[in-house]
Amino acid sequence: GEAIAINGIRLTNLSAIRRAGDAITVSYVSVSAPYVVEAIGDPDTMPARFADTSGGAYIYALKRAVGLRLSVTPQDSLTIPASDPMLLRHATGIATPRNRKEVTQ
Repeated sequence: GEAIAINGIRLTNLSAIRRAGDAITVSYVSVSAPYVVEAIGDPDTMPARFADTSGGAYIYALKRAVGLRLSVTPQDSLTIPASDPMLLRHATGIATPRNRKEVTQ
């Protein structure tokens, strides 16, 4: 998907999702069931692409095994909240003998 949110909390490449008792935390915010996952992408291919992932296979296995309720509902229009400003402001690589030599030449 182009943008994804869980219960209205936008996911980014720095988001953390963890189990916390009977709920989950999404980017350190507790959310509880029912979980609503919204994703922007191609509605013709997204459900099949999700089912082909390990996460999708796990969710569909839970649906069969324990009756997990799951519905996929394509929408004509969807608004997902903007992400919070990134906390990562600066990153540098670790110097290794190889890249240290390249930098000094």
